[in-house]
Amino acid sequence: MSRNAVVAPGQQVPLWDDLGRELAADLQDYPYAGALDAVSAYAHEYGRPRMVERVADALLINEARPGDAHRAFCSILFDIVCTTNVDFLLERQYGATSRHCRPIVDEDHLAVNDRTNTTALLKLHGDVHHPARLVLTEEDYDGFLDKYPLLATYLANLLITRTAVLIGYSLDDPDFRQVWQVVGERLGKSRRLAYAILVDAKGTDVARFARRGVKVISLPGSRAKYTHVLATAFDQLREYMQTHLIGASHVTEEEPLTEFSLPQGAVTRLCFFAVSLGLQPQYRDQVFPLAERAGLVPVTAADVIAPGENYTAKIDAIMRRSVAAVVDVTTQNTILELGMLMGMQKPLQTLVVVEEGTVLPTDLANQRIARRAKGPVADQPKLLHSFDEWFRGVAADIQPRLAEEPLRLLGAHEYRAAVTSAITHLESLLRTALEKEENLLGRAYALRSLAGLAAKRGLLTEAEHQKLRDWMPVRNMVVHSQESVTRAKATEIVRGIMAIGQRLRPNA
Repeated sequence: MSRNAVVAPGQQVPLWDDLGRELAADLQDYPYAGALDAVSAYAHEYGRPRMVERVADALLINEARPGDAHRAFCSILFDIVCTTNVDFLLERQYGATSRHCRPIVDEDHLAVNDRTNTTALLKLHGDVHHPARLVLTEEDYDGFLDKYPLLATYLANLLITRTAVLIGYSLDDPDFRQVWQVVGERLGKSRRLAYAILVDAKGTDVARFARRGVKVISLPGSRAKYTHVLATAFDQLREYMQTHLIGASHVTEEEPLTEFSLPQGAVTRLCFFAVSLGLQPQYRDQVFPLAERAGLVPVTAADVIAPGENYTAKIDAIMRRSVAAVVDVTTQNTILELGMLMGMQKPLQTLVVVEEGTVLPTDLANQRIARRAKGPVADQPKLLHSFDEWFRGVAADIQPRLAEEPLRLLGAHEYRAAVTSAITHLESLLRTALEKEENLLGRAYALRSLAGLAAKRGLLTEAEHQKLRDWMPVRNMVVHSQESVTRAKATEIVRGIMAIGQRLRPNA
């Protein structure tokens, strides 16, 4: 990975063997016997401080900057990254984005239970800013398991419970390989598969990794374009995660499930709430009904049970499917979630809620702000009014797109999505029309109830009401199964609902 750094013309970050040869060139009468031997001989000849300085110079620590491969890699929301590189290219790239990393260099760093949405960067071999922790010489490698047993145990646990993907890594380091071997001996065939991503892999590379229990993923392309090939692969992996994570998750609430069943890129009514666990009961009781009255669908991270333990990837996937967000910035988690929202290429309409007396950072100057007192939300009518007003504004902004979406999806032959989009759009129109006469709080007023009330009030004819009752099972089938919908049935539902909608729309 470090080889993909951006450096001055004529310079290049050395590979491990290149580094060994550079140091060997400074030794007199030394027959080169491999990088590890050369680095060890250099440390013995000139002392460890000088060896660290020479390695830092050779690795262009101060000059090298992250390249395209680093940019693409760090855009993937991994929660844990392990590296044996001793430079700072990953830290610099994470620092250039809204995604931060937390380096783990010493064993005492493992005791810090950081629950924020960051990437834990496990630097197995330390770095040049921690000379005593560097693992570069024979003595360092030989003593690793004895000197850092907790790091070895932590790494072993990751290899037991996670699927390891090796990138730009040869699996030659004796300390890592020893841990990998122990895991294999103890678990046998139960050990998880590991993968290595290589560019234009040779047969000898595939065989060497296979001997060590690792499957090779060979990316097509020239090794001369290694950076471009890796960057493209990382970009594709990030897009795949963003597109498929929700589909592989379990959504616990019916209304968000319906919205998530729409294809990527379709307009939804989802409003993401980033709220601390302590405040969530108040929000669900007092604020969610206001969003629902406006025709939006509240969703929180707790409503989506995603595979694995990558909380940030789940949050990112939810945000990308939402049209708006409410962030109550009371915890480090919600502050970082706000940072993720602000860092999106297409920022959502966002309402930032802060406690009264909070000093806002300058980068929030252009955000819509609502101030909340420390008491119960139910006792703050001005705050609730501001929520209600904001939700209605968001709903009004997306209403034209929601009206066009069913026909667009029908034209794109997305028949399942067209049915879902049409019926959810009608639900929003019915709620708006009925709200003129009385408040309809909560999800108790689902589509079937709304349709019944609309029929009683004459907003729907009996024939339309009956058709809607016939169409709702089709929508339910789409949301809860993978069964297909015929073009004829989708056209019937979409055209029928569009006709009803023409009468119900306020400006019709």
